[in-house]
Amino acid sequence: MSDRDPLHLWPLAKGFLIPFIPLIFGILYAVNVEGRAGLEVFVVSLFSTPLLAIGLLIYEVFNKQRSMMYGTIAAILLMMLFISGDL
Repeated sequence: MSDRDPLHLWPLAKGFLIPFIPLIFGILYAVNVEGRAGLEVFVVSLFSTPLLAIGLLIYEVFNKQRSMMYGTIAAILLMMLFISGDL
């Protein structure tokens, strides 16, 4: 996708939802497992979510995928609001 293409909804949605995949899997695993193992997997997935978002953002900048980049920036801002306690 070039810089002159209009903003499309599907790449925007992919850019917003892809960083949250490890968190969703971590929550699902933690709910279905007993004991401390579920908590450890949840914490690892919680900390890997922003790292995946930043890595995805770097990939999108280099490949000039503007619409997907906006979705990932929105996901990162949402994570920052949640972590700071303002949300």
